[in-house]
Amino acid sequence: MPLVSAYDSSERLWSAPMPFLFQRRCGPEDRAIPRNYIYTCLNDALAASGLTGPGNEQLRYTPHDVTDALRSGPPPHIAARICGHRTVDTTLGYAAIYPEDVINHHRSFIARRRALRPGEEYREPTAQEWQDFLAHFELRKVALGVCARDFGTPCVHEHACIRCPVLRPDPEQMPRLEEIHANLLDRLQEAKESGWLGEVAAIEASLAAAEQKLAAMRDLAARHTTVHLGMPDLRGVVARIDSEQRNEDAKG
Repeated sequence: MPLVSAYDSSERLWSAPMPFLFQRRCGPEDRAIPRNYIYTCLNDALAASGLTGPGNEQLRYTPHDVTDALRSGPPPHIAARICGHRTVDTTLGYAAIYPEDVINHHRSFIARRRALRPGEEYREPTAQEWQDFLAHFELRKVALGVCARDFGTPCVHEHACIRCPVLRPDPEQMPRLEEIHANLLDRLQEAKESGWLGEVAAIEASLAAAEQKLAAMRDLAARHTTVHLGMPDLRGVVARIDSEQRNEDAKG
């Protein structure tokens, strides 16, 4: 990173040249991006999104909202969900300078939650309750993947797994789903030829859901593909080093 100086509006001083992370090219020189410019970019993006607060007022973010949120008490996984981070490790990066604060606030949050909930919820489960809990995960296994519904909740989609948004598709079951998709196309053609308009609407909904699940399977399969990088070839490097060494010896 180029070394640049930045003006601190609070201290009213210019910093020593440092490798600031946020900088840009301005004409012939590099300059640190000022804080006000970042505020403007964030607020312009929010204004373009049309998002508003509870009172219909425009939302406003600041560059350190994530850091401030973590210091205010919510656990990191809640902050990660709000910020749209895929993993909680990304969120913890904003709090890496004070991990002890994150741990203390998280413990305080859990203590407050436990104080508000009935004490009987923290009793030891019975043997039957524990078996029911373990059996729940076995019941979530379906032909096309895994059902992600919560423990103790029934299937609200009447076991129509293709249409269910909480189905986690298994890429290995792609041939099975492709066969189901082809069968749905045949049924749709038959329904149209027979004038079963009610069936047409239902099959089209299943087709759209099956295509969505197939796309998710293909995406998962592509993300988990092993790439063979091969063995490094150092012959060119060795030849160049030998040539440079011979040149040095000739000069000596």
